[in-house]
Amino acid sequence: MIWVISDTHLTKCHILPDEFARRVDREDIIFHLGDLVAPAVLNELQSLCRVEAVYGNCDLPQLRRSLSTKKIVKINGLKIGLVHGRGSQIQTFEMVKREFGGKVDIALFGHTHLPWQLRENGTLYFNPGSLRDGRGGVNTFGVLHLDDQPYGEIIVV
Repeated sequence: MIWVISDTHLTKCHILPDEFARRVDREDIIFHLGDLVAPAVLNELQSLCRVEAVYGNCDLPQLRRSLSTKKIVKINGLKIGLVHGRGSQIQTFEMVKREFGGKVDIALFGHTHLPWQLRENGTLYFNPGSLRDGRGGVNTFGVLHLDDQPYGEIIVV
């Protein structure tokens, strides 16, 4: 299973929501799209399974030194781009399109705290929303399905 999370905004005194953590299996992959906040959160995620992560605008300097602002991961022959995002919802999507449009099969991003997906010009754009701080009081995370036509599934916590 490929889990997609973003904007967890956790510090060392918080734990991951059980609604998410209990679903993760050691063989899974977690894509975290930034705003983990504290290194302890990355450590906790890595204790669950493989983690691919980028940093966001709220992450502490220690995370910024160990993570990049963007990355591309190849899985099952697909190129998957990860980035946090910046600006309003529209500005974030436009930034992600400039960064990854035509260069990856799937572009994953966060920052807006709103789940969203769109397929445009052969690229799937997917934002899982926020695991702990969703807009409108709805917390969400995503599952990435790499079928013939990859898609993201939103799960409400």
